[in-house]
Amino acid sequence: MVSWKRTLTQDPTPLWHHNVVKYPLPDDIVVERDLPIPTADGTLLRADVYRPRDAADEQWPALVAVTPYGKNAGVDDYPIDFAALAASGTFVGDLELSEATSFEAPDPAYWVPRGYTVVVADMRGCFASDGRPRLLLGRAAADAAAVIEWTAEQSWCTGKVGLAGASYLATLQWYTAALAPPHLAAIAPWEGITDPCRDTLTHGGIPETRYSEFWYRAMHTGSKPASASLRRLTPWLLRRFPDRFRHVAAPPKLEDVTVPALVGASWSDQGPRNRGSVEGYTRIGSADKWLYTHGRKMWQTYYSPEALDVQRRFFDRFLKEEDNGFDTVPRVRLETRHDLRTYSERFEQDWPIPDTRYVPLYLDHGTSSLEPTVPDEPQSRRTFPVAGDELTFTTTFTEDTEITGHTALRLWVQAKDANDMDLFVGLKKLDSSGEDVWFEGHGGYEKGFVAHGWIRVSHRALDPEASTAYRPVLDYTKYWPLLPGQLVPVDIEIMPHSTFFEAGSTLVLVVTGHDLDDNPAVGHDRTVNKGFHIVHAGGDFDSHLLLPVVPARPPAALEGAAGGGNEGDAEQCGETPGLPNRAARFVAPDEMPIAWSALGRQRVGL
Repeated sequence: MVSWKRTLTQDPTPLWHHNVVKYPLPDDIVVERDLPIPTADGTLLRADVYRPRDAADEQWPALVAVTPYGKNAGVDDYPIDFAALAASGTFVGDLELSEATSFEAPDPAYWVPRGYTVVVADMRGCFASDGRPRLLLGRAAADAAAVIEWTAEQSWCTGKVGLAGASYLATLQWYTAALAPPHLAAIAPWEGITDPCRDTLTHGGIPETRYSEFWYRAMHTGSKPASASLRRLTPWLLRRFPDRFRHVAAPPKLEDVTVPALVGASWSDQGPRNRGSVEGYTRIGSADKWLYTHGRKMWQTYYSPEALDVQRRFFDRFLKEEDNGFDTVPRVRLETRHDLRTYSERFEQDWPIPDTRYVPLYLDHGTSSLEPTVPDEPQSRRTFPVAGDELTFTTTFTEDTEITGHTALRLWVQAKDANDMDLFVGLKKLDSSGEDVWFEGHGGYEKGFVAHGWIRVSHRALDPEASTAYRPVLDYTKYWPLLPGQLVPVDIEIMPHSTFFEAGSTLVLVVTGHDLDDNPAVGHDRTVNKGFHIVHAGGDFDSHLLLPVVPARPPAALEGAAGGGNEGDAEQCGETPGLPNRAARFVAPDEMPIAWSALGRQRVGL
């Protein structure tokens, strides 16, 4: 595929770089500590408020963050040890914060001089706030709504309140905004999950154990009597009560979120937060919403001058009502990764990218390749996952090609001597010399794959209302263990990403029964695998990878960063140049059916 003109940006961050700098809060900012905030049941939360020192009679809009990590716990007291992260092989890059910045919260030293009051409150049962910790996010959101309304009533506030923060602080924004507090005017959730069960506690039905362990510890660093651990409950609930599992940590009603939203999403966080951020942007009911994507380090990017400026312009527009042109900014800032430190960016009007072509490439065991047509004869390949066996399939691009959006994989599988199987799949990039091209991974891991996907086969049932060809969604209310000799199709959601493949570079599909990399910060240490896995392809077994290929557009179609292409360019007789065989054809999303047989229990045997 001939690419349109791209301007490449080189991230100057050195490899294996760790540099965290803190500086004093400026003297012209005054802090009021431990202000009591009553909640609906009378429990008192306590907040710190940051305001300009010499402006007693003025009013400002406010940014609110409600945290479990300690409202006045600075860098040295974060629930994460940056030096230990570096020692483990994950690197945060450059991070410069004031000593008053709570973990993943807005930095008062940046926001107060720019005309905002910053309010940071401890969650119920944590640090200075009264009560017992609340396990359920819906209840924590009700407390956050109380903080918003209290803030709006203060003499120093204009009545316009926004929510800000990353990760868990972003997650809480989704839940709080769905309650529609009267004085909430805008939110900026940066890399926050929208469905704890799908995004963090499990991946494809496989319990996540490492990030969940950290999250549980961090959430209870300063808590009083601890709430129950979802991390410990997850495997048991999935096995015994799959129909009740999602009620423990139900997702927010995203369609009820109607305030303006600036959503941050990262391609590098292939696991805990990537899926939820994109899902949140897509489903919220806000008429005014923007998606800012990147593929770099999380904290370094969130607190970078570039990202802060975008957040400031957004809040200036909707909290200060400034006519600053933010309304005219195209809705999606798309960052496409080329390698670990190189990316290009442009703007699009929607997500998924409107012109996206979905190209099926079929698995061929005979050549270990991805082909444009199904091999004529049935094939199978056996692996022993406990020994680390992997299957790989490749396709080499003949022209520059951009893969952006949601990828899906269908496999026909069978387990020998087992009634279940855990499958881990990933996409890799090789350069024209066959060398690995790595990307940023979760937490600053610098040997990340392009994208990841997972499935526990007993949870293969699909949700017919939520699933599409390019994005299969599992129905966690079903539990279907395999029968002896049973052969079933499974559709696997691969996390969204945007990756550029130069002519001569290769995409590799990896299928295995274990985590694909050695990232210490995210993983799955409780698999059910034993015995052999068998993957079928060819003949009646249409095992295939469905790739979201973005067609090239002439530069004129991109003027003004509008992102829309010409309709004629989008057709091109259905061919997909750039793939190794020009006979490869794209299909419309509704023409590539998911494995609808997964909606009923299959009885296919050999």
